[in-house]
Amino acid sequence: MAFQFSLDAVLRLRQSLQRQQELLLREANQQLTALQVRIDDLNAQISQHATQENLKLASTLSAAELQFMQLCRSVLLGQRGGLEKRLATAQALRDSRMTSFRQARQQREVLETLCQTQAQVYGQSEARQNQRQLDDLLLLRRAYLRRS
Repeated sequence: MAFQFSLDAVLRLRQSLQRQQELLLREANQQLTALQVRIDDLNAQISQHATQENLKLASTLSAAELQFMQLCRSVLLGQRGGLEKRLATAQALRDSRMTSFRQARQQREVLETLCQTQAQVYGQSEARQNQRQLDDLLLLRRAYLRRS
């Protein structure tokens, strides 16, 4: 008779939960990466704007143009601040999902270890039983040969 793990359904559930947590973690990592790319792009825009501002300041500039440039800079900085807050939230979510994933993986590993241990015990028991049968057959053969 083949080995059958008594908690096989629970093990499949744990594997499924781990996969689910892994997918959630990947999603959180993708969101984090997307936000970081947006922040990097915005930083590049801010840097480009600052370069243009310095060039314009070297030439003659009206007060309206100066106000507009400052307004543009403050809008860009405000956007970066908002994205940085979203990035911090996304990092916290990612950390939380990482913890959940690690717990799910650990629970699955515990069940797999239990399954492997039970399979080993079953294998040893089967081997002992087979050896006993062989020993019994040998003893019966010896007894039969002595009678003859």
